[in-house]
Amino acid sequence: MHHGEPQPILTFVLDRLPPVLRPWVDIGVVHAVLAMVLLIVLARLATMRLQVRAERASKLQMAMEWVYDLLTSFATRMIGPRGPDFVPLLGTFFLYIFTMNLMGLVPGLGSPTSRLGVTAALGVTAFLAVQYYGFRHRGWRYVMHFVGHPVWLAPLNIPVHIVGELARPLSLSVRLFGNIFGEDTMLLQFLMLGVAVTSAVYVPVPLQLPMAAFVIFGGFIQALVFTALTAAYIAGAIAEEH
Repeated sequence: MHHGEPQPILTFVLDRLPPVLRPWVDIGVVHAVLAMVLLIVLARLATMRLQVRAERASKLQMAMEWVYDLLTSFATRMIGPRGPDFVPLLGTFFLYIFTMNLMGLVPGLGSPTSRLGVTAALGVTAFLAVQYYGFRHRGWRYVMHFVGHPVWLAPLNIPVHIVGELARPLSLSVRLFGNIFGEDTMLLQFLMLGVAVTSAVYVPVPLQLPMAAFVIFGGFIQALVFTALTAAYIAGAIAEEH
């Protein structure tokens, strides 16, 4: 589905790249870009003809507004009154990761989040965003987050807190990668088992369907966990006291 050679749906394009570029093109990144393009197109379609009155709004606009309201409520619960300010970031993380998680269900595609390089990029982005918002909201007082209390233990606290901060993107990326890689691997195994059973009994046995439902649920949970942890890190970074 997503390991080894490029999938058939992209082979036509990848084979026509200049030879010098082929070693630099990662199939997981290509799938991640496809997910990005899909979300951009959906967002554009939903906002082309915005309607103030609900009865005139398109179903896509209503769906997007519903998702936005849920994300705003989620951000407010996680961060507090400032939560809505971070909906663009948190909403992008959730929708983007959830979309990539589900791409493994599409024949010929694979989940970009089953590649550590993709999840590492997401983890680093979340880490940089947390540091940015920490300095933006608290200025140089944010440095005191690393000093800790009491101040005289700063020589010990600073290295400990720096290691803790650096461990966050590692934890985010490895957790997401491990879960999605495991889910997609199990889905592939069930698919192969279903094919084997079907060839033996001559009756279609879609053993992968229950696993597909689990992959959808798991993909949602993993996107939510990544987003929730990022929101918790932001809440800690912008808090006046720790």
